[in-house]
Amino acid sequence: MEGDLTRTQQSLVDLKGRIHGKQEVECIRCGERFFVTIDEELFLKLSDGVYRGFDEEADVVEFYRGYIDLDELIASESESIKADYHICPKCKEGEKNGSS
Repeated sequence: MEGDLTRTQQSLVDLKGRIHGKQEVECIRCGERFFVTIDEELFLKLSDGVYRGFDEEADVVEFYRGYIDLDELIASESESIKADYHICPKCKEGEKNGSS
């Protein structure tokens, strides 16, 4: 992950950047593990403490103890990618050939 952090309010920081690399995921059809290439823009609002309100342009992540834990943030983004629906190349090929 790379990007910039900008304080926008007393307890609010914008993170604008990009997350890229390879991520191991699991096929939702056969359960086989495989790697996908990730290259996505990332825009988050980071709040020191509870965020009161709603933001339409970015997800809001709450942090405590007065600092932003980037390792935790990267781990959370990684888990979010893993939780998405992924289909391995073999199962995709089966779709093209008419089998499921």
